[in-house]
Amino acid sequence: MNSCAQKPTSIISLYEDSLRYAEKENKNLIVLFGADWCPDCKALDRMLVSPEIKSLIQKNYIILKVDVGRFDKNLDLDEKLGHPIGKGIPALVILAPNPLKIVASTEGGEFSNASRMSQDQVFAYLKKFGTN
Repeated sequence: MNSCAQKPTSIISLYEDSLRYAEKENKNLIVLFGADWCPDCKALDRMLVSPEIKSLIQKNYIILKVDVGRFDKNLDLDEKLGHPIGKGIPALVILAPNPLKIVASTEGGEFSNASRMSQDQVFAYLKKFGTN
């Protein structure tokens, strides 16, 4: 059997590509850790596409969504960014690409109850760390 399958791109490579793209676009990068089974992740996803938040994101951010599975996937990026999923998901890390620095991280579980958050709370958090 002859296989031409490519090795899947690692999450670290995707992260590095996303940082370069964010720098090129003069935007911050949001690394959004979550999972498809997580009700709070789904609630946050719904809020991110609301017109007001979506507009804020388009002006200020590039988003890299990272699936953590059952806390058994893509943990190398979680570790690299200071273990933001330690207190639950969804978890966000906001990075400025140049010079590279973490400007915000929800390592305290701030978004782990997203289903009980309002769109205004999410908007205010993202507005605080935007570039424009």
